[in-house]
Amino acid sequence: MAIVAEILLSSDVLPLVKLARSLPSREISLSQMIRLEDSKYIFMVSVEADARDAFEAEAVEQPEVVDVRPVGETPDGWFYQVITERASDVLESHDPTQFEGVLMEAIITGEGWIERKMFADYDALSTLRDRCQVYGLPFELLNISSDPEHPDERAQFGLTDRQYEAMRLAFSLGYYDTPRTASTAEVAAELGISAPALSDLLRRAEHRLISQTIANGHILNPIASR
Repeated sequence: MAIVAEILLSSDVLPLVKLARSLPSREISLSQMIRLEDSKYIFMVSVEADARDAFEAEAVEQPEVVDVRPVGETPDGWFYQVITERASDVLESHDPTQFEGVLMEAIITGEGWIERKMFADYDALSTLRDRCQVYGLPFELLNISSDPEHPDERAQFGLTDRQYEAMRLAFSLGYYDTPRTASTAEVAAELGISAPALSDLLRRAEHRLISQTIANGHILNPIASR
């Protein structure tokens, strides 16, 4: 089942982050990224109309930027093709041959990238998260949808907001990894609750999730011990 996930990658070594930080809006929209064979990347980006002058002036000052070419004007701003040298290997985490996922869009900010990607399934999403961990790229799952046609509709599967947030954070921190890379206490501390409270919250969320996905929405009742 295809899913759409919104992901925060917090790192200033990602391409164009320092450039975004220098703009009045502190944002660059990314629509396409192409990896070239000679350790370069092509980025198709856009900026707001009032950021055009600052973008063009600052882009040529960035050591990683090899070339900047205006593509055209849109009602909301300007499109550019930007070619960069690979200053870090963090984007190796996004090698498209290693997981089934496609970039839909991304926002580059002064702190990192916010990506919206479509994945073939949850395993593909987990693979990207694991690869980000290997390359030292902080990964946080912000949102997830099981309906690619309506990616803004969050797939909560009957979970309360609190249950959803707990499971989202636990997944992002590696609580469900094998071996586990985040303890109950560590996840609980992030949520500002006790470890026993988190265990109960996750247990209820897991039961609800299983009911919604395996029992087609019917609540499963535990079998009485014999």
